[in-house]
Amino acid sequence: MGEVFAGRYELLEPIGAGGMGTVWLVHDRRDDQLRAAKLVRQVDASLLLRFIRELSTRIEHPHTVVPRGWAGEDDTVLFTMDVVRGGSVHHLIEDFGALPAPWAACLLDQLLDALEAVHRAGVVHRDVKPANLLLEPTGRGRPYLRLSDFGVAVPLHEPRMTAPAIVLGTRGYRAPESAVGADPLPVQDLYGAGVVLAEMLTGERPEDGRALPSAPPPGVDRRLWDLARALAEPDPARRPPSAARARRMLHDTGLVPPTGAAPGDDGAEIEVFEHVRLHGTDAAPALRAVPLPPTAPEPLPSPSPSPGLPPGLPQPPASTRRPSPLAAFGLLSVGAGGLVIVLAILMLLG
Repeated sequence: MGEVFAGRYELLEPIGAGGMGTVWLVHDRRDDQLRAAKLVRQVDASLLLRFIRELSTRIEHPHTVVPRGWAGEDDTVLFTMDVVRGGSVHHLIEDFGALPAPWAACLLDQLLDALEAVHRAGVVHRDVKPANLLLEPTGRGRPYLRLSDFGVAVPLHEPRMTAPAIVLGTRGYRAPESAVGADPLPVQDLYGAGVVLAEMLTGERPEDGRALPSAPPPGVDRRLWDLARALAEPDPARRPPSAARARRMLHDTGLVPPTGAAPGDDGAEIEVFEHVRLHGTDAAPALRAVPLPPTAPEPLPSPSPSPGLPPGLPQPPASTRRPSPLAAFGLLSVGAGGLVIVLAILMLLG
């Protein structure tokens, strides 16, 4: 039996490392489920602040990963989320290099679907990159993507907690204007989506901050390349105004496979392997994996104005929850290190 954290979560094995520390496979003894868990010690205020950000950002959508629970013990806090077992788009590109156009189109469609929900909730993700696009292990069938890591996400139209000189996000995927202190806007996530698309099509990350060449590389579908150029446009005013608009542009290419269909038989043997195995651990046989969400993406919305949000963003549906910093107040019961958490919450509330 592994170490039990806070009397509830049995730590089984490390399954990865993220911007906030080690990610573990854990057995939640309360509901007899396997979960992924991030742990962070309270000795690093910036990591703790990212922890609270992610815990307070709950955007329920089939193509996002959200926190499911939390616990604290001594100087360490933990929160859990669904286990996503198929690695990430980063792993997929490492394994297979450039992806066929139908695969890239299918993955981009699901990413834009997730970003629509994120932006409808009034949030900018700010770290769209292949490593944060997790995959379910669907083999050679239709891939299933889930946007993760909301540790640097920020609500729109709320006071900023960092000085303009502090640049968040990952170099190469963050929009050029964010590096010079521009306020966070949804089009910055679209820039990251464009870089991801170009990387999926070529197998290599484009040069940081430069416009993509007008001519597609050999073997790359021009329709998707032109869309990648539009999304990864250095000038934010020339990008599509919203994820919804970008998704309509993607569907206009005719390359997105029909709902439920695999990306097509073009001779490419692309497969999403199982990177995190739920069997063979010390967990009890009765443990259940979190079931795969429905595979169909949300339908394309009709364009509609949104009072109070940037142009082109539809109103939030009832099922989408806006992140609330008040959700982080549950951490006040964390014991000996609670003072650090209180200070971090006060920073979050600005």
